[in-house]
Amino acid sequence: METNSSQHLVLKPIMYELGTAVYLCQLFENNLLLLISLLSSNSDNIVTAESFESATFKYSEKTLGQIAKVFREKLSLPGNFEQFIREGVEARNDLTHGFVMRNHDKFLTVDGRERIISELRESQHLINDRLQSVQLILNKALQVFGGSLEELREKQEFHFEPEGENHTAKH
Repeated sequence: METNSSQHLVLKPIMYELGTAVYLCQLFENNLLLLISLLSSNSDNIVTAESFESATFKYSEKTLGQIAKVFREKLSLPGNFEQFIREGVEARNDLTHGFVMRNHDKFLTVDGRERIISELRESQHLINDRLQSVQLILNKALQVFGGSLEELREKQEFHFEPEGENHTAKH
């Protein structure tokens, strides 16, 4: 989308909120993938490094809806929790499939842009609620193997390379 500088400035808050929402969607999807990979066992019904890697490879090519279905199959979930997760999948799909096209007219007015930002923030909260619930289950699953989500985060932070003072992002 080509924009002039004033359009770019006006759209910047929307792009920030959309980017944040999509990032939360990715975290939700990746946490579900990690969880079902942890719950995948080998032919002896034992979870091993190989069964984890195999499941990660197998399910990483699936859609979020397919991953959520496997999640429901691997764990006996109450009906209200299945619906809770399904709402997250639907919100993610609404954001990632045609959001800009469906809201095209709203981009043109101040009121419309404010409504887009409000809708994106609502979606962020909805997805984040599902993400937090999945992370609670994921943390319990990791504890079975002697780990925790906090340990994974600490390892990730250790490998994270912050930008230097003189570094600026290139567009």
